[in-house]
Amino acid sequence: MKPRTIKYYFREALRSLVKNRLMSIASIFTVASCIFIVSVFYILAGHFEFFVRQMEETVGIVVFIEDDLSAVDILHLEGLILNIPQVADARYVSREDALLEMKEWLGEDADIMDAVGLDNPLRNSFHIELTDLAFEEDAYRALVAISSYGIANIRRPGDLGPTLVMLSNVVQVISFFLILLLGIISIVIIMNTIRITVNARRTEINIMKYVGATDWFIRWPFVIEGGLIGAIGGIIPYGIVWLGYGRVVDAVSAIPELAFVEFLEPRAVFVSLLPFALILGTIIGLVGSTTAVKRHLKV
Repeated sequence: MKPRTIKYYFREALRSLVKNRLMSIASIFTVASCIFIVSVFYILAGHFEFFVRQMEETVGIVVFIEDDLSAVDILHLEGLILNIPQVADARYVSREDALLEMKEWLGEDADIMDAVGLDNPLRNSFHIELTDLAFEEDAYRALVAISSYGIANIRRPGDLGPTLVMLSNVVQVISFFLILLLGIISIVIIMNTIRITVNARRTEINIMKYVGATDWFIRWPFVIEGGLIGAIGGIIPYGIVWLGYGRVVDAVSAIPELAFVEFLEPRAVFVSLLPFALILGTIIGLVGSTTAVKRHLKV
């Protein structure tokens, strides 16, 4: 394809956008609104996944071991635990280290632990990190199976792990159907915009056909027009979310009850959100324009 031809395609697409600016603006803002909603759920899904990963590291299973186990027995038990497929890591915590961690966690109230002295009530333990919280039940059963090797007690997160996994899956499913539904709405709007342009230029199109222009030579400006509408509609919500993300994070962090909540770094969010919004918008625009041209352009 010659550069001059490509230049012609884009010039015609831009001319059509300006000429039918009201419908073009309506289409752009429709796409932008849809992608904005999708982007919000995209960020929510990313945070749920981030939170689940954090929980896998901090709310794993704790295995308390018998006090009379020798160092060799502890190493053997550690090897058995690490051989469990659902276990990503097992960190040994001595009773002395556990007491220090508890005092650090208590902070100013750590003085109440001074009365413990040499009578440390805590046990040696393994803090287990799971490969996936969804496998918590399988890991627990595997630990029960080797409990005869010196396991005194097993503390598990209970229903927290499966609940978080379920919530993450629900958000992902909702996000998928939102993308599908809002994408269809945007495609229909773009189809109507392109159809109006095609009808307005029907005489010009027929003349081009009579002088030997190919079908795709006639269609390319309309396809590019739809792609531009979608791309612009994808960039606008990205800019809005980029400006608002930091303010939302600051507002939530300022709430004392939610001060413990950690958020994804803006870089981690927007590095993937920009291509997501831009590609999604462009695809919606191309699909809408191509479908409109195919159905309504009689060449």
